[in-house]
Amino acid sequence: MAGKNQLPFHVRATDVVHRLTVLGLAGFCIVGGGSIAFNIWANSDFAPWNKKKLKFEEEQYHQSRNEGDSSSTEA
Repeated sequence: MAGKNQLPFHVRATDVVHRLTVLGLAGFCIVGGGSIAFNIWANSDFAPWNKKKLKFEEEQYHQSRNEGDSSSTEA
């Protein structure tokens, strides 16, 4: 052994593998969570490119439903 406080090579190698595995898993989870959060935001009304989405009034919605219900009962 080179020094008194130096760990054996297999212990250091295992430690490096473990650290890289943990960092890889943590990074994967952070990137995955970030992409999910971005997709939720991108498809919401808060995203700047969704400002001109088709919008309608609640009254128009109820009128179209009533028209649809009356036409389905006539058939």
